[in-house]
Amino acid sequence: MSGEVNWCDRVFIDYFKDEQNHKFVPSSSVIPKKGEGTYFTNAGMNQFRPLFLGAVPPGSVMADYKRVVNSQKCIRVGGKHNDLDDVGHDLSHHTFFEMLGNWSFGDYFKKEACNMAYKLLTEVYHLPPERLYFTYFSGEKALNLLPDEECRSIWLELGIPDSHILPFGMKDNFWDMGETGPCGPCTEIHYDHIGKGGGASLVNTGSADVVEIWNLVFMQYNRESEDRLHLLTNQHVDTGMGLERMCAVLHGTKSNYRTDLFTPLFDIIHKISKVPVYGDKVGTDDTTGLDTAYRILADHMRMISATLADGLLPDRVGLGSKVRHVMHRAIQQSIDVFHCDKTLLLALVDQVSDSLGDTYPEIAKNKQKVK
Repeated sequence: MSGEVNWCDRVFIDYFKDEQNHKFVPSSSVIPKKGEGTYFTNAGMNQFRPLFLGAVPPGSVMADYKRVVNSQKCIRVGGKHNDLDDVGHDLSHHTFFEMLGNWSFGDYFKKEACNMAYKLLTEVYHLPPERLYFTYFSGEKALNLLPDEECRSIWLELGIPDSHILPFGMKDNFWDMGETGPCGPCTEIHYDHIGKGGGASLVNTGSADVVEIWNLVFMQYNRESEDRLHLLTNQHVDTGMGLERMCAVLHGTKSNYRTDLFTPLFDIIHKISKVPVYGDKVGTDDTTGLDTAYRILADHMRMISATLADGLLPDRVGLGSKVRHVMHRAIQQSIDVFHCDKTLLLALVDQVSDSLGDTYPEIAKNKQKVK
């Protein structure tokens, strides 16, 4: 088992379950249900849309949800969020990723959410507070939305220095569910990998030195149109922390691929193919393209395992065509770069099951089907 990864995931869930009285809700399928759209599940909040929209069916278990925590399987292949062509070419993109999140449905709001987040990061994960930066919504005159001074004050009360609390506008610090519906300001928590000061100037610039690790969304408005919002009767919290990025932080690396999520997969590829070990190189430094191929194959086998375990099969149309395309790319890397037969792919399925099977039992249960 991948110890550090399972620890990061398990500690997040246990913290909110045991210390903050949240109910654990298993990940939904990566395959959307009828009415949920035509693309893969790509965010933790998808299964909770009825709660945000006030449309929970009578008798649904969701009617009792007040505080919830989970780890959601997510896929970004196709649609607005499509990372397929970027995978392999950098150290941060994935077709499959895990989103840790905690939710409040009409229960706690900004102060409690910020307090819970800060305690987890600094007292449980033991991240140095001086490496953390916090953003808040700076307001939008066109919508008569004032700056979220309440959020800023909360961070100040927690002892965050003013120089580490930064205002940003609609693009970075306001979240919409869609063109209409629940929406609200958010506060993002960023981590400074360098730790020598001056990280504030790199927040939200795309720098690999200072990266967002957690987004806390405060659903307090309902958008009726592009320029009309009104306050919701019930206010909600929706947070998301990318597990792959958080694991990189806990491993002390900027690379999502230098963690226990991927190194066991790379070890198997190296052992079976006999090619040189993975070197974490990108761009012109990856002169042979071998490290790029390592990342593509490892990433794609995680995505393939998750989708097949959830019951989706390769096809020429719909989501099945996306799986077929990713499978073709994985097989191509295995044959053309690593010069291996199906033995390599099947061994990688075993490792993906070992890595993800505790969190998502359906992946372990359906391992033979995936093979």
